[in-house]
Amino acid sequence: MLIVTASEMAQLDKKTIEEIGIPGIVLMENAGRGAAAFFQQVVPELLNGRISVVAGSGNNGGDGFVLARLFHHLGAAVRVVCLRPPEKIKGDALINFRILSKLGVPVFVWDETKSFDDQFKWIKETDVIVDAILGTGLNSEVRGLFRKIIDAVNELKLPVLAVDVPSGLDASTGKILGTAIRAKATATFGLPKIGQLVDPGEEYVGILKVVDIGIPKLVLESNNLQRYWLEEDDLSSWLSARNSATHKGQAGHVVVLSGSRGKTGAATLICEGAGHVGAGLVTLFIPASLNPIVEIKLTEMMTIPIAETKNQSPADAALPEILNFLEGKQALAMGPGISLHPDTQALVKGLLPKVPCPMVLDADALTILADHLELLDETKQPLILTPHPGEMARLIHGSVREVQQNRLEIAAEFSQKHAVTLVLKGHRSVIAAPDGRLAINSSGNPAMASGGMGDTLTGMIAGFLGQGFEPFKAACLGVFVHGAAADRRIAKVASRGLLASQILNEIPYVIGNLERC
Repeated sequence: MLIVTASEMAQLDKKTIEEIGIPGIVLMENAGRGAAAFFQQVVPELLNGRISVVAGSGNNGGDGFVLARLFHHLGAAVRVVCLRPPEKIKGDALINFRILSKLGVPVFVWDETKSFDDQFKWIKETDVIVDAILGTGLNSEVRGLFRKIIDAVNELKLPVLAVDVPSGLDASTGKILGTAIRAKATATFGLPKIGQLVDPGEEYVGILKVVDIGIPKLVLESNNLQRYWLEEDDLSSWLSARNSATHKGQAGHVVVLSGSRGKTGAATLICEGAGHVGAGLVTLFIPASLNPIVEIKLTEMMTIPIAETKNQSPADAALPEILNFLEGKQALAMGPGISLHPDTQALVKGLLPKVPCPMVLDADALTILADHLELLDETKQPLILTPHPGEMARLIHGSVREVQQNRLEIAAEFSQKHAVTLVLKGHRSVIAAPDGRLAINSSGNPAMASGGMGDTLTGMIAGFLGQGFEPFKAACLGVFVHGAAADRRIAKVASRGLLASQILNEIPYVIGNLERC
């Protein structure tokens, strides 16, 4: 599903009204009707209780006025608390405000010269609050009356249903602009906004429903939107069942360089991840003395013992053998568990400019790369980098806090600057392509906070890459299927206790669902 910033959504609205000719009041009516239906699903007893619609003076307030009219028509005890005087209301919102008085819907206009507590009773003496105070256009800190109202509403612990976006939330970034409504559910209009899907915004949104307000497909296509929310319905169009005559030689040969003393598990998980997403063949380069261990652990994969350092990590002397074997192969996954031994670092730096196939780099390979970013310019093949926040901080020579506060911007900037596909891992993993495409993942759960998950993901992405998917799609598929497999295994069971190896057998079921959608 496409996702947008607040300004992009405003542009879509404007084009629909001015170029297509659909009046804004029609869009507002569609928004209100869609939100009304959704809110009745979220709160089944909604029409049987008291409803207070708290409205500002902009179009967000106008949407609230439509909701008040619709709930009144359905027999609900609804009242409107308007935080701005009628003379501040304009356009379509004013039309809908005037309709309320003609229908007899109780409307209370806030007067800042009078007692706050005496007026706030209009809001608190209710069963459900509809938040129509501030919309997606907000881009500065909430102050004054609105801030006081929002904080007081949050203290009530009543169910709050947000119109388009919880008031106080930056719809483009997910940041809290001083304070914000904590909603039970949010009906957003047209397309989901980035800030509703990422931390901390998602915690304030509650249940999110995207309401179709009638933005034509032509308008969406004309804006060249390139950001996506990864969901099963969208990714299913990328996958189809294999031809019955397919053989392993047609399913891609993935090569893995991983493992050192104490880190054979990383190598195993990468290989298993690649195999479980459908790679036809997987071959592991492993330090020679560790080969007997991984041969026991990996039944279906092939291994090639290579020269090693005294610390049992891959040695630079293995470079010619590795390059020779890589000819004709479809993907290389490199990094997890190889160590930072100087000789191993020399091997990685020697490989990058010469590898003849697309690559996935993770873990130690990223740490080695951090001080040698010029190697990205020398690499001739497509690259997918899969850093966690700490590795990303090393790549940009910044802090983890900086990365976490600007995940989308940092991922996109690095990807385009260095012409790589980048997967910034973590909650709501971000996938960025050098051509400007960007995706946020919807799958996964807290139980994935365990060792080896990143190794498995590296293998899965390499497995899709080896089957011929271009880097951005390979990364998106790997990330989504990885999280969905974990959801299938443990979601709604527990928030901890999941091992990386336990999701492997769930992967084919997730892929099967995508193939059948």
